[in-house]
Amino acid sequence: MVMMQRPGTAALEPPLALKSWVAAGLCVFVAFAGLCAVFPHEIAGAVRVWLGSTAYNHCFLIIPVAIYLAWSRRYVVQETVPQPDLRFLALLLPLVAAWLVAAVVSVMELQQFVVITMFQVIALSVLGWRVYRAMLLPFLYLYFLVPFGYELVPWLQNVTAWFCIEGLKLLGIPVYSDGILIEVPAGTFVVAEACAGLRFLIASIAFGVFFAALMYRSRTRWVIFIALSVVVPVIANGFRALGIISLAEALDSAAAVEADHIIYGWIFFTIVTILLIFIGMSFADDRAEVAAPASGASAAYAAPLPRTSSLFLAAVVGLVLAGAGPAYAVYRDWQGATADLADVAPPPVASPWTPVAANTFGWRPVIQDPDREFLRSFNADGHTVMQYVALYQATGFHNNLVRGVNSVADGTRWQETARGSAKVTAGGRDATVATTIFSGTGRKLLVWDFYVVNDKIVASPMAAKLAQVKALFGRTDRVAAFVAIATDTADDEAASSQRLRQFLAAMEPMQRYLADGAKP
Repeated sequence: MVMMQRPGTAALEPPLALKSWVAAGLCVFVAFAGLCAVFPHEIAGAVRVWLGSTAYNHCFLIIPVAIYLAWSRRYVVQETVPQPDLRFLALLLPLVAAWLVAAVVSVMELQQFVVITMFQVIALSVLGWRVYRAMLLPFLYLYFLVPFGYELVPWLQNVTAWFCIEGLKLLGIPVYSDGILIEVPAGTFVVAEACAGLRFLIASIAFGVFFAALMYRSRTRWVIFIALSVVVPVIANGFRALGIISLAEALDSAAAVEADHIIYGWIFFTIVTILLIFIGMSFADDRAEVAAPASGASAAYAAPLPRTSSLFLAAVVGLVLAGAGPAYAVYRDWQGATADLADVAPPPVASPWTPVAANTFGWRPVIQDPDREFLRSFNADGHTVMQYVALYQATGFHNNLVRGVNSVADGTRWQETARGSAKVTAGGRDATVATTIFSGTGRKLLVWDFYVVNDKIVASPMAAKLAQVKALFGRTDRVAAFVAIATDTADDEAASSQRLRQFLAAMEPMQRYLADGAKP
C-alpha cells in the first residue's frame, strides 16, 4: 500500500508519530496533575463551590466536554506532531507574579484563572504553537472550570426586581418595592441570591460555547448564538420571577407557589434551553462543513519528530516555574512574625456611650478566622449601637482580612435591601464607609463597615486588598482590622446615620488603636 502525501510535505511514519503523541499527551496530563498538586487550595476551593452551589454543578462536565471537543479535532493527531518550544515558558514569570498578588488579596477566582492560564502555557510549550492553535477551543473551554460570575449576583437581583416591578405594573397588579423586596396584595417576595438567575446564566454560557463549537463554522454565527446564551437566561429569569409573583397573586397565596419555585425555575429554564437549541439549529452550518478542518490550521507539514526528552523537559520546567509562587508564599509565612493578640483590649468608646450586655439586634457579621474579634453593644439616650471589630495580623503572606465568604450579616436571618456609601470623619481624617440596610427578625438595621489597613480607612474590599499588597511588599508589621457598627432604623434612616456618626466619633481612632494598643 502506498501512503499518499500532499506536495511539499513529508509523510509522518505512523508508529513514530503515535509515540510522539502518546508522550505529549502524557506530558500534558502530568502538567495538569502537577498543577493540581502545586495549587491544592485553588483546586479544592473550586470543587467545594461545584459541590455546594447549584450555579456551578455543571463544572463537573467541563473536562469531559473539553476531551470530546479535542476528540472532534483528532485530524490534528493524524496530520502533524507536537513541536515543543521552551521559549513560551517565559510567560509563566508574569503569571507567577499575578498569582502572588491574587493570593495576597484573596481573590480565589483570579488565582484559579491564573492556574488555568499556567496550564495553557505549559501545554503550549509542550505541543507547540501549531498544534495548540488547532486545539485552542478545547483548551480554552477549561476556563469554565473556574466558578466565576458570583460578583454579578447583585446586578442580576436588581435586574430581576426591576423586570418584576415593571411587569406587575403592566399587569395592573398593585406593587410596592424597596430594593429587592417586592410587596403585592398576596404577600411579600424577596429576589434572593438563589433567584437572581446566576445558576442558569453560567450554565447557559458554557452550553452556548459547546453548542456553537459543534454547529457553527462562521464566527458571526458563533457570536450571535453565544450572545443569545447570555441575554436569553437573564430575560427568562425575569419572566420566571414575574410569573411566580403573578401566580401567587392569582391564587391569593404567596406560600402556595414559593416553596417549589426553584423546581419551577429548573423546569422553566429547561424549556428555555430547548427553545434556544431550536433557535440555534435554525441557522446552523452544514454538518460536513463544521466537521472539516480549518483551512491551513492542521495541514500536514514537514517537521522532525520531537525527542521524548524535550517534551518532558518542557512539562517539568513549566511545573518548576509555576511552583515558584507557592514556594515564595511559604517562605514569607515562615519569615513573618506571629503576633499574639490574645490579650489585646477592644477599642475604647467614650461617653455618653456605655456598654450593655445584651445583643439587642441578634446581629453578628460572618467573618472567617480573625486573629481576634470583639462584638459589643452600647447605649446612649435610649438608643443602641452594636460594634464589631475583627483584628488580623498583617505580617507573613496569608491572612483572612478579605474573604469572599465574609458577610456583614448572616444571610439566613437578614436580607439586604439597599447598599451605598457615606462620607465620614474618623480620627480627624475624611474617610468613606460602606452602608447597608438589612431587614429581618421584625426590624431594620443600618450597618456601616470599613477596613483599616496600613494606617488607612477604606470602604471596599478591593481597596483593602490593594492596601494589603502594598503592606506585604512594604514589609509593614501593623495589624489590620475590619470594623462594622449597626443600629436600628425604626425611627428614620437620617437619624440612624447621625447616631452612627456620633458613635464613630466617640470611638478611639482605629489607626491609633492598631498602631498602639493592638500592635504586636
